[in-house]
Amino acid sequence: MKHSRIRKGVCLAAALALAAVTFDHFGSTRSVQAQDVRTPLPLAPGKLGPAEDLPSAVNQTAAIVEGVVTDIQYDYSEQEGPWTRVILSNVRAIAGEAPPMVEIRQFGGPLPNGALMVAAELPVFFVGKEYIVFLRNTAWNVSPVVGDFALRVEKVDDAEVVVNSDGQPVTRLDVRGLEFGPALFEALDRDGTAPKAVTDSLRAIASKPLDRERFATSLRSTLDAQALRVSGAFSEKPAGLFNWRGQRAGQSPDAIPPVDVPDSKQPETDFSELKIR
Repeated sequence: MKHSRIRKGVCLAAALALAAVTFDHFGSTRSVQAQDVRTPLPLAPGKLGPAEDLPSAVNQTAAIVEGVVTDIQYDYSEQEGPWTRVILSNVRAIAGEAPPMVEIRQFGGPLPNGALMVAAELPVFFVGKEYIVFLRNTAWNVSPVVGDFALRVEKVDDAEVVVNSDGQPVTRLDVRGLEFGPALFEALDRDGTAPKAVTDSLRAIASKPLDRERFATSLRSTLDAQALRVSGAFSEKPAGLFNWRGQRAGQSPDAIPPVDVPDSKQPETDFSELKIR
């Protein structure tokens, strides 16, 4: 069975088409496309672009860190919109340098009307869980995480595994990126609870998943072998180029139509991420 090496590298540039979903307090959803067309800031030392393999990801990375999420907070203003602040504590640097606590600020969060706006491409964090995160060295508008390189540390069958946002374990790491096995955890739930394991055994996976230590060792050895170096500075603050109100909203294909409103049956544009095969 073949599995994607890297989920689509997300290019969060100033001229950005971003897939997002808004959940209202009745449980229905709206898919949102947000686009900013203002002039971007100069980016250095890395160039903002898709993280299609390890070299392209590292080129945009100031530090690769591991730590535990100790708090998640939410901010909202009419000017900046909803934002989620993830507090990563007990931070240790796998590559580069990092302070003992890092704030990961991502677009999305509760709205004053009770709805929840979620950027569909962005990684999801849970309090109490440990993560391995690639932090950007470029200016950013929506998230300081490089692509989907925010990997969660979990346990299955008393063994430690490193999984992506889809609950797939990392089975291999090389210059081409990450190789994943079949999902070990359920899909993300809207209520914010951490996904539950769908299996209590790793015997069904052909390749043994990497634990945190093996992941870090494999990552360092690959970086050394390819002469790849993280560099530049990480900024906790966005560049301020994201026009959160410049959006078009339309009901998502899987939303339940409101009562007495006919369903047109016309499919909506799919803004979900592409998979690299």
